[in-house]
Amino acid sequence: MNRTLSLLALSALLAGPTLLTAGEAAQLSSQTASQLAAQPAAQLFAGIAGLSLDPGNGRLYLLDKKRSAIFRIEPGGAPTLFAGGAGAGFNGDGPALETQFRVPTAFSVDLRTDELFVADTYNYRVRVISPDGRVTTVAGVGLRGVAPEETPPDFPTVERVARGHFSGEGGPATDAELNLPSGVAADPIGILFIADSGNHRVRAVNRGTSPVFLMGVEIDAGAIVTIAGTGELGFSGDGGKAAEARLAYPAELQVDASGNLFVHDTLNQCIRKIDRQSGVIHTIARGELAGIDPYEALLHWSTSIAGLAVATTQEVLWVDRVTGSIHSVSRGGEDSVVFTMKPKEPVLGSVAIGPRGEIYTADLFDNRVLRVEGGAAQIYVQGAPGGIRPRFPIPPRPAAKPSSR
Repeated sequence: MNRTLSLLALSALLAGPTLLTAGEAAQLSSQTASQLAAQPAAQLFAGIAGLSLDPGNGRLYLLDKKRSAIFRIEPGGAPTLFAGGAGAGFNGDGPALETQFRVPTAFSVDLRTDELFVADTYNYRVRVISPDGRVTTVAGVGLRGVAPEETPPDFPTVERVARGHFSGEGGPATDAELNLPSGVAADPIGILFIADSGNHRVRAVNRGTSPVFLMGVEIDAGAIVTIAGTGELGFSGDGGKAAEARLAYPAELQVDASGNLFVHDTLNQCIRKIDRQSGVIHTIARGELAGIDPYEALLHWSTSIAGLAVATTQEVLWVDRVTGSIHSVSRGGEDSVVFTMKPKEPVLGSVAIGPRGEIYTADLFDNRVLRVEGGAAQIYVQGAPGGIRPRFPIPPRPAAKPSSR
């Protein structure tokens, strides 16, 4: 913790998703888990993309999209390889350090069981890492008829999204097809929410032994059912049932203490809340680029919101990568800025909240984690040089933001 970052405005920057050249992918895939573990701690991760914190013990989990690996950071400690790291790919389920992932993009800690759920995006699956270090697939079968090696990782282009499949509705989650799942959230009673991003839906898996009814939908034991989104890219439905609303590439998901679900509706540049009991959806926050047509946003991957977290007090934190700011939405719905980076400082990404309210956020460009507390940010842990670079320029800010409809 050797540098303090002051509270001023960040100039508009856009950090797009990871895109590796063939040479970079081959180089990283050739590094085995043992080779990674032998490197100095600060060099372990190459492309930080996501954070998740276990409030019970303060452990911070870190996603490395470039190496398709997951690292764990004990409070005050150095990062250690926790899963993956054997190269991007798919080799089935097994011991965490021997299992391949393909560009995982989100994860969630189950506070009841200490399991870690992972959105294994380019393997088109959701997987879980048990406390004893084994990986099991809990949803998704990949793309039927397409071998894993035939789906090279790249960012979600129009063509990539169109290539995906949707199937298995109402049946076993392990027999369903997902399309680039990019968000996952485990709730306190055994429901697993999945952002079926390329299908523009949020689906729920009942991991219990009896049917449940939530958000206006009944889910049999072991089944997967859509709870939000019609499957059509777009924006609609605020004030109505989430299952009848249109979403645009939903990604990160979070659940609050009451079981309500918060959705990062990526290409609509907003955060939406789904009420646990009624299933009604409404928008609670909009990013700087709100107003861009969602298809155009997909075409150029123009996105502003980069991270989402829920505090134990049920306040919602979200990150706007364009303005370099962290926002807090109170339980009453008031959106306020709680931290802003100064000009030309790091670009913020994923966000997590510690047990004392401290904030951890990913610095995408400089590949490190920042800790924000008391109005200042300090370097918490530093990774290898590099990080994730933007692929497209930011379009002009829209003249008007979309109304709820």
